[in-house]
Amino acid sequence: MENLKKDKKSKLIIPVAVISILVIAIAVTLYSNKRKIEARANAVPREASAIPVKIASVELKAVDDNIELTGSFEARQTLPLIAEAQGSIIQLNIHEGQSISAGQIVAQIDPTSLQASLASAQATYNNAIKNKERYERLAEAGAISQKQYEDVALSVEKARTDMKNIQQQMKYTNIHSPMSGFVSKVKVEQGSFASPGMELGSVVDISKLKMVVRVDEQDVIKLKKGQPVSIKTEVYPDHLFSGTISLISVQADAGRKYDVEVEVPNSKECPLKAGMFGIAKFNTANKENSKKLFIPRQAIVGSIQNAQVFVLNNDSTVSLKNIEVQNQSGDRLVVLQGLNAAEKVVTSGQINLQTGTRVRVVE
Repeated sequence: MENLKKDKKSKLIIPVAVISILVIAIAVTLYSNKRKIEARANAVPREASAIPVKIASVELKAVDDNIELTGSFEARQTLPLIAEAQGSIIQLNIHEGQSISAGQIVAQIDPTSLQASLASAQATYNNAIKNKERYERLAEAGAISQKQYEDVALSVEKARTDMKNIQQQMKYTNIHSPMSGFVSKVKVEQGSFASPGMELGSVVDISKLKMVVRVDEQDVIKLKKGQPVSIKTEVYPDHLFSGTISLISVQADAGRKYDVEVEVPNSKECPLKAGMFGIAKFNTANKENSKKLFIPRQAIVGSIQNAQVFVLNNDSTVSLKNIEVQNQSGDRLVVLQGLNAAEKVVTSGQINLQTGTRVRVVE
């Protein structure tokens, strides 16, 4: 019985020893594999694990302070031709595009009814004067009271006033141009019926034009009334027009832009017309601010209002910086704050970066 138990124990010891040997062998194999993996990882160059990026230098460049803006020409002044009397237009002396002078008669309204009224008023006035003279003699003789004489004297003044009013209305039957210029519109025809306040047409003064441009708030503070402006047009590409700032709006529109008016003399050699377009060049040079820092627009992370950039450090890592920029036309932005001329910014690959990330610069 004892021998049977000893045989069973010896049979159990053998499998346990085999299992132990297998476990040790597996552990040794795993440890060896781990060492090999670590060795391979250490054998990979640091550059191969860095994020590839493209960079650009922060450039300190001279700034062209000239502002160029497109605008349209408008007549310096436009005035309506207004009828001040009532009646039929018996004469119309204007047509569109005609040159007229200040005070020139452009139309005449039929004065027949006013002439009749004037004749009646003159007769009433003459009769009132005769009555006054008769009552004056009666008053001196004591035949009438002073009150009666004063009533007759007042009737003379009323008749005189009525006659003068009609005489003034007679003048209104001739419609005069309020200024020299060109007839831009004629809204009536000969024979039309006019009434006081009715617009018959309009006259424009284009001896000088005004060019209207819209300037943003960052540039409008650089402009002054009376400042000279040079203007180019497509219709006269070889001719440079000279103008002067005549008005700067005091209030911005919904787009935060200000209207600036430039007065431009109109020449006979290169005549301009209202509605034409031109490019106005404003010289705003400032010696104290002749150079500025520039970076590519592609370097910006986020929006221009809350601009950030990744800056390359000396140890080939990057840092995320908050900066302030000014929007410019083209692919360059002016840096107002946050960067120096010696720094380099990442322009490609920012999506994989954060502060401290190691990078590898590629062409």
